[in-house]
Amino acid sequence: MIRRWVGDLALGMRLALRGGGARTALVRLGLTAVGVGLGVAVLLTAASLPHLLGARDDRSAARIADETAVDGVDPVYVVQRSDEYRGRGLLGQVVQPTGPHPPSAPGVERLPAPGEVVLSPALAELLRSPEGELLRPRFSQRVIGTIGDAGLTGPNELFFYTGSDSVAGQPDAAAVSRFGGEIHRRGLSSLELLLVVVGATTCLVPVFVFVVASTRLAAASRDRRLAALRLVGADRGQVRRIAAGEALLGSLTGLVIGAALFLVVRVVAPGITVSAFGGGLFAADIVPDWRLAVPILLVLPVLACAAAVFALRLVVIEPLGVVRRGAHGRRRLGWRILPVLAGGVLLLVGYGADESRSTAAVIGGVVLVLVAVPVVLPWLVERVAGLLHGGSPAWLLAVRRLQLDSATAARLVSGIAVVLAGSIALQGVYARAESEQPAVPEATVITSYFATSTADAKAFTAAFHTLPGQGDRQVRFGGQIENDAGKQISILVGSCTQLRAEAGLVDCRDGEVYRDGSDGYVPRAGEQTWFAGARRVDPAAPAQWTVPAVHPARTTGDGTGELLVTSGALATASKVGLLLSVTVPAADPELVEQVRNLVGWNGEVASLGTGRDGTYALITRALSVGSVLILLLAAGSLLIAAWEQLRERRRSLAVLTANGVGRGVLARSLVWQLTIPVAVAVTVAIPAGLILDWLLLTAVVHRPMAVDVPAIALLTATAAAAVLLVTAVTLPALWRTASTEHLRDE
Repeated sequence: MIRRWVGDLALGMRLALRGGGARTALVRLGLTAVGVGLGVAVLLTAASLPHLLGARDDRSAARIADETAVDGVDPVYVVQRSDEYRGRGLLGQVVQPTGPHPPSAPGVERLPAPGEVVLSPALAELLRSPEGELLRPRFSQRVIGTIGDAGLTGPNELFFYTGSDSVAGQPDAAAVSRFGGEIHRRGLSSLELLLVVVGATTCLVPVFVFVVASTRLAAASRDRRLAALRLVGADRGQVRRIAAGEALLGSLTGLVIGAALFLVVRVVAPGITVSAFGGGLFAADIVPDWRLAVPILLVLPVLACAAAVFALRLVVIEPLGVVRRGAHGRRRLGWRILPVLAGGVLLLVGYGADESRSTAAVIGGVVLVLVAVPVVLPWLVERVAGLLHGGSPAWLLAVRRLQLDSATAARLVSGIAVVLAGSIALQGVYARAESEQPAVPEATVITSYFATSTADAKAFTAAFHTLPGQGDRQVRFGGQIENDAGKQISILVGSCTQLRAEAGLVDCRDGEVYRDGSDGYVPRAGEQTWFAGARRVDPAAPAQWTVPAVHPARTTGDGTGELLVTSGALATASKVGLLLSVTVPAADPELVEQVRNLVGWNGEVASLGTGRDGTYALITRALSVGSVLILLLAAGSLLIAAWEQLRERRRSLAVLTANGVGRGVLARSLVWQLTIPVAVAVTVAIPAGLILDWLLLTAVVHRPMAVDVPAIALLTATAAAAVLLVTAVTLPALWRTASTEHLRDE
């Protein structure tokens, strides 16, 4: 029995290679293999996401500064710096070694000493290019090397290690003896988790729909061959096994093509610089998880064979001519709505127990609702085609073709329909999640600069005031002091004019110190104090400032709890540690870059109100890229299926041309043959997407339904544009196919 099954499968493979002529068979096999291959490439790429994200997280965690002491290692003082340059993220660490045996950082031969810097390859290339001219002042140090892959999240990441001799005294400095830690990410909210689940399901379901549709390419010629085999004595079981063999060869070839396309993706991925990929992707990170890849490689051939065998239920086993012209019963709607009902039940009652069961219920419900779209589509296309009549010759040709073979037309647009339905549901969830994000404040740039002396603070202020339009902008001087017992209090430093403007100080004399309503620690007159961070560098360091008498402040405000220190009162300080801060407008990007260059690495320039939460932004960026890729896959599937239909009908098109039908009529007929099913698909996809949106938001996360009408209109217009694009691309093939030379084709 096994030998007989193997023989039947082998016969099906030979027919796939030779049936209907070698050239025709190879074209048919190629179309099927390319269709399956595109699906395989997408699935293998999706299966690589766990390893990709895990590898990026591991390398990011490997450079986290750890303050745990390590024997034999001289700690380095480290300050993390998060910067940007013209919208691109710029990350790095400013380090100050304390001895000859500093800890090792990933991807770096040695940490830089003061006046030295180590750059990522992308940052070094940017600094060499004309685009990096405004960035070069921030990296005037001597470059001693580049950071290897082990120290970067991606090949395009802008990252650096720079040496400095003023890190230890900065308030946020840490004494680090090793690099490596654990990334702590916040958990996903219910809406964010729903976005991930719905987005991943919406992106993957069309792939399987596309694979099934690809196995039905050239279905008419395959049915004729199988009916002929039935006439020469093959029983029903043999016919099914032979059909499975044909589909099996196409799917196995598609696996090879898909693997090749996946390798191409790995080659080109490092060169992708779109913002959604952050620092870019290393080819070595794009490795499918074997627990996902193995099922993909096993399930797809089985799925292809099952689809081919299932389609045989419509083959009439009678003389060969009857197979093409035999009428079949009208499709029934009853069983086709079962997936929608089952998916709705899963979403309504399956969510609520533990998290794993809840996620499985949501995935199952979304899959069933989306699968219902291509299941209902043939029935609706058949009903709509049956109601159409009259019109121009092009319209009549298109309608008659749809009436004769509505299933093929439905398969043509099934991928677009699924993508559209899933995108509408995803857009609804996204709109609700977006509405619950905290409001973005007005964009501002907060500048902080750490000054180690009053002269340094005055020099920074003078330099800042020379920037365009910043001559009158107030620079705030602040800091903290502590006594020998470790008690701390914040201070605000400035002239009487500045303190009057900043804190509302009414009576002020230079050289005095005032208490602004503090109920906590207040230093006594003559008390020895240190500026924050000074004793961490040298616990035996002498006191830096002797506090004069502190007077109660009379202010117009409610009191901040700070000491208001006039500039003259700091004249006796041996060394200070002041944090200068100023807010500049974010409207002028060139000004912001000049401020960043002025601050250098002795402070930080933070843009507020220019971005969203990192986790949410990552989810939305990934879903945006996935949606575009799946839309391109759906358009590709539509194009391949349209080409196959033209090749399948080349003889009938040649007959029409020989009888005087103009190519313009045939072109318009082709447009109608694609437009009518797409219109029906949109009619199905929009309600399906809205129903799924309502079920997900109302039943799963108990939020009011969100409908983004402009987004739905844009998605619908995109589907229409895909049809127009496919039609335009297939017109040259139509001109060739409609030639009278094809009258001899069988």
